[in-house]
Amino acid sequence: MAKKPPIAPASEDAAAAQVVPPVAPGRFHGATLAGADFDDVDLRGARFHNVALTKAELDDVDLRGARFHNVALTKAELDDIDLQGARLHNATLAGASLDDISLAGARVDNADAAATRWSDVSLRRARFEGSDLRGVEIVGCTIDGLTIDGVRIDRLLEEAKARSNASPAPEATGKKATSRKKKPRRPAPVR
Repeated sequence: MAKKPPIAPASEDAAAAQVVPPVAPGRFHGATLAGADFDDVDLRGARFHNVALTKAELDDVDLRGARFHNVALTKAELDDIDLQGARLHNATLAGASLDDISLAGARVDNADAAATRWSDVSLRRARFEGSDLRGVEIVGCTIDGLTIDGVRIDRLLEEAKARSNASPAPEATGKKATSRKKKPRRPAPVR
């Protein structure tokens, strides 16, 4: 199956204009949709409340402006999903795989995203609060402006890369460190 082109990041004005919910947004309340398969679906402005989407597969789904509250996406496969301007509150994404996702301008709070893999994800102006991001693997993602606990992660990453490319600093004493093997100590003679 051919890889779909990534979702093109939109300008701020275009993103605001694109977050227009359909005439009758979908409403999912208290549903168990574990293992469900959503493919090429327009769910702009949809509302998901107390919904289980464990191990669900979402491919080419437009969820701009959608709202997720108490939603389980544990071990779900999300590919080519547009979540621009979406709101996720108390969402569980633990073990999920996110590929080619736009979270531009999205707000994520009190979410469990532990041990997730994010590939080709746009986090432009995304906001995460009170969320568990332990063990998250981020590969090839746009993180311009990503801030965690007041720290700009994109800048921190640039600084770390610059330090790793720099030559090692000379030792302060100017002496070369030598590696010496210590000889085992002999016990003192008994007299």
